[in-house]
Amino acid sequence: MKYQLPGLFSLLLLLTVQSPQDVQRRHFETAEAQRRAGNFAAAEAEYTTILAEGYSKLGKIYAAQKDYSKAIPALEYADRCRPGAPDVLLDLAIARFDAEQYEKALEPLRKIIAADPQNPGARQMLGKAYFMLGDFDKSAAELEAARKLAPGDYEVAYTLGLAYLKQQRLAPAKQIYDRMVEQLGDRAQLRIVLGRAYRETGFLPQALEEFQKAVALDPKFPRAHYYLGLTYLLKDGSPRLDDAAAEFKVELASNPDEFFANYYLGVVYIIQRNWEPSTSFLEKASRLQPDNPDPYFYLGQAYQELRKQDRAIEVLRKSIALNPDLSHNDYQVTNAHYRLGQLLLKTGQKEEGEKELEITARLKSQGHKLDEEKTANYLNAGLHEQNGKVPEMGSVEGVIAESKKPDAKTLADLKSAEAYYSKVIASAHQDIGLLRADQQDFRQAAEHFGLAAKWSPQLERVYYNWGLAAYKAGQFKDAIPPLEQEVAANPTSIPSKQLLGMSYFLTQDYSKAAGLLREVIASRPADSGLYYPLAVSLVKQGQSAEAGRVLEKMIAVGGNTPQVHILLGQAYQEQGDSTKALEELRTASTLDSKVPLAHYYSGLIYIKMGKLDDAARELLAEMAISPGDVEVKYHLAFVLLANQETERGIAMMREVTQARPDYGEARYELGKALLQKGDVKDAIENLEIAARIKPDEPYVHYQLGRAYIAGARKTDGENQLDIFKQLKDKARNEPHR
Repeated sequence: MKYQLPGLFSLLLLLTVQSPQDVQRRHFETAEAQRRAGNFAAAEAEYTTILAEGYSKLGKIYAAQKDYSKAIPALEYADRCRPGAPDVLLDLAIARFDAEQYEKALEPLRKIIAADPQNPGARQMLGKAYFMLGDFDKSAAELEAARKLAPGDYEVAYTLGLAYLKQQRLAPAKQIYDRMVEQLGDRAQLRIVLGRAYRETGFLPQALEEFQKAVALDPKFPRAHYYLGLTYLLKDGSPRLDDAAAEFKVELASNPDEFFANYYLGVVYIIQRNWEPSTSFLEKASRLQPDNPDPYFYLGQAYQELRKQDRAIEVLRKSIALNPDLSHNDYQVTNAHYRLGQLLLKTGQKEEGEKELEITARLKSQGHKLDEEKTANYLNAGLHEQNGKVPEMGSVEGVIAESKKPDAKTLADLKSAEAYYSKVIASAHQDIGLLRADQQDFRQAAEHFGLAAKWSPQLERVYYNWGLAAYKAGQFKDAIPPLEQEVAANPTSIPSKQLLGMSYFLTQDYSKAAGLLREVIASRPADSGLYYPLAVSLVKQGQSAEAGRVLEKMIAVGGNTPQVHILLGQAYQEQGDSTKALEELRTASTLDSKVPLAHYYSGLIYIKMGKLDDAARELLAEMAISPGDVEVKYHLAFVLLANQETERGIAMMREVTQARPDYGEARYELGKALLQKGDVKDAIENLEIAARIKPDEPYVHYQLGRAYIAGARKTDGENQLDIFKQLKDKARNEPHR
């Protein structure tokens, strides 16, 4: 079965149409030329360059859409393709930062700085990351370094000012901000930004001054009056409620759909117990942000005071439903449950009311109650007066980390670019997969075909190539999903059905195997190798009569060849007749002394019979025919260990794990042998790998538990022995297939 090559020219046409991507087109052309010349390493290097660029672009596209769950893996793969590239590392750090993974953002930034201490972008992002982690001294140091490297970067200057304010160093922060006004011009927008910096670091007089200047410069600038009103409340509390309300009203005259101005004006009226006007503004706020629990909570309070019990019950239930895990504000939820309980009791709904009051009591006992320090961090904690002050949401960290969402046109352009680069990446993975398959590296080929399918499921024959590579790599379970996809898309493809049928057979799904193999044999009756797996599948399902007829057909089709006798030997062994099985395998060897697998299967039969010396003889004979066969080497190593030839067995088992690091059984047997020898450290290493590869096998956890205990890791050992017992109990309770 051959791998299917998608149309290269269609890809080149795609790249030609995308004229800005001429560089990638040239890489594809160069890679194809190297492949035709047999220079596989050079060809793969070209494809890897395409992947590095493609994943880098795709990561930035996802980040621009704020889809960090996709942006971060894409950029990590770009770094894998082009290790240490500063632009990729910086983009990765920014994506992690924007995803609030501040600690993880430090790693790529440190790599950049180690290679280039004068990189201003990396210094700036380090400063921002340290800021978000609350380490303001390190933040200021990095931002000072960034400012020296990029003195004209106003974002660096602004963030450094914030770090100074967090360090309570007002003078240097004010010096930076005053210079920004001189250089950028005295504009309302800049005054708002500076006001927020002062306000959210607690320098309220300076914040008030900035917002007043903003209003003077542009009385209709969005949110300017809102910020000014809110700062009155934060600075002076209740005495400035009327002034704050006046500013919110001015804001709404220019921007009637401003959520916060509607919300805060409603809450100011709540504090003043001016219930009727509060409802119109809170209702507007709830329409502007229908998934925000805050307006509903205060509406509930207003409706309750206005004796509109039914409406109060409705909005309080909404407020609770929108804050199910208490993360938004536990005080608000506790209070909402209490008010709801009182209202339900008042309206005769005794059982529901008592239930709500029970919830209130439980939340209070768990510490979910009004707390001055907590309340200061939340907008919705409610403008409850505390020491004459009004708490406000938001934090300086929000100013540092916030970023704008793309508009509709930009989003459409991003989606188009995403589709383009996905196809480019898929094609490059497909081509690397073909290169790896040509070099018999089927595991890597399967990985690349799988990635090609991920990025472009419509890529021609990608599922077939993926399934074939996985099959040839011995990953039969992994081969099934892509082959099922291929058969579903191409139901007349006999090669796909054959691979899928054999994969079912080799994963012991005999019913599905038999169904497909019947179809394949009907189309390929001369292929004698298909009859054996069909016969065995039938035997496993108790259909011995049909299995016998299939074997007769196999003999008639295959004639007196070594391969037919090998297949008969396997069939007899499946039926439990070891004597006839060995006779058939000996006949195969007599007909052709160098035929592969005859000695191997004989060795397996002798192992099952407990005749280890005979097994060793047969497996050594097989190794002479197929010296690179890892399965043969594994079973010979197994026999040597079982025969107490420990040193030879360990040495050979190490060769197996070097050839196939993910061979779980080999890791297990090597670990067990090393443990018996007293080499606890190496035993643990191999058994841990075995446990990762075969997590559902109880015997692996048993040996790993013993190894941990031998290595003075008693708790770990007992945990593994508990897992062993759980898996054994589970196996006893499951029906046997």
